[in-house]
Amino acid sequence: MSKVKIIATIGPSTEKPEVLRELVKYVDGVRINFSHGNPTEWRNRISNVREIRSDVAILGDIRGPGIRTGSLTPITVNPNETIEFRLGNESRGDYVPIPSPIFFRSINKGDVVVMNDGRLRLEVERVSSDAARLVALTGGVIGPEKAVVIKGKDYPMPILDDYDREALRIAVELGIDYIGVSHVRNSEDIEEVRSELRRLGGDYIRLVAKVEGPNAVRNIRDIVCSSDYVMVARGDLGMHFDLEEIPRIQSEIIREAHRCGKPTMVATQLLESMIEQPVPTRAEVADITTAVLEGVDSLLLTGETAVGRYPIEAVQWLRRVASKYEGDVNVPREISTNITERLALGIVQLAEDINAKIVVYSRGGKFLEAISRYRPKVPTYAGVSDEKLLRRSRLLWGVEPILVPNVKNYEEGERETLNRLLDMQLVVKGDLVVLTHGIVDTYSDYGIRILRI
Repeated sequence: MSKVKIIATIGPSTEKPEVLRELVKYVDGVRINFSHGNPTEWRNRISNVREIRSDVAILGDIRGPGIRTGSLTPITVNPNETIEFRLGNESRGDYVPIPSPIFFRSINKGDVVVMNDGRLRLEVERVSSDAARLVALTGGVIGPEKAVVIKGKDYPMPILDDYDREALRIAVELGIDYIGVSHVRNSEDIEEVRSELRRLGGDYIRLVAKVEGPNAVRNIRDIVCSSDYVMVARGDLGMHFDLEEIPRIQSEIIREAHRCGKPTMVATQLLESMIEQPVPTRAEVADITTAVLEGVDSLLLTGETAVGRYPIEAVQWLRRVASKYEGDVNVPREISTNITERLALGIVQLAEDINAKIVVYSRGGKFLEAISRYRPKVPTYAGVSDEKLLRRSRLLWGVEPILVPNVKNYEEGERETLNRLLDMQLVVKGDLVVLTHGIVDTYSDYGIRILRI
């Protein structure tokens, strides 16, 4: 049983049935990037994943309040060359079209515009209401539909536009498990997306706050505590902050998530070299190990599996490295005033003290999240009531969920979960088991049993 969970982005490299079938053997979740493609492609990818393996969690990233280039023939820019950005949807010349006037209202002389995951940087020399001249600080290629980031600034735009509202509608229609909220700036952004999902009938979908901009870092505690899951989105963080700051910011986000009891994932450039090479670099292995030892719940591959040449090898290597070090995780166990979390901590400590396996039955998932928060060093199995909770629980650290439907009450759920585990030989003769369930609203509904099998 793997404790750290693996998520892979589905793209051109992995959407072929034979590749997708192999990929999902090694992952706990897949990601669909709603910034690219169209509704038909999204539906096909999601239905193909579910057809091959129905218990995999699906994360859909909405685009968020960003600005992208319009339609243009790719332009190569060399260091110290100047390039014009002009208001418009399409370019037939040697300038870059920007469809939104907000870009020109947001930049000032001396600002640095960052593109291509931070590899291309341009400084603003002159700006008007509908045009700007920039000088390249580094070389690169500017293509169509590419994100345009102003270093250190968030765009003053609504968190949702019509494009993202349509993506959310499709996410609800197809029963996606998690939504990644891109370019989140504060807890109000999280609540607006949550309200829209509720309006669409998707209140079961959990929200992943993608921390990637300056306001998100400044408001990190409010954002973390108002979300359901937190992503350290290192791609955009690297465009807003100096690269040497990213490790510190990553650690701060993970620590804040631990304090709030929220699961975390780390994304971007975990195995960047494997887009072109079949074996990772030593630096990438060290980077993954750092994230694992900091106690992240999951690791997300982006370009490695979306457009890389070695998607299967990438997930295999990620699993191999994470499995090597996940047993060494030792994060501080915050003492919560919440009764659910305090009881979860007690169960984890009890099971560790007597070297027992934890077996839980859950219908809502909160108790599983609380147990996972404390990173139990013993095997933890969870019987869950429905497929939505099964998929959602797949992305919680150390939790191995199994489907136990159609039981009358929690006590029956416990018994059936234990019986399933015995049938699967995940619990065997001689094992010590801490058996419990997740109703803790009143003490009379709560019970713990210690069994010797």
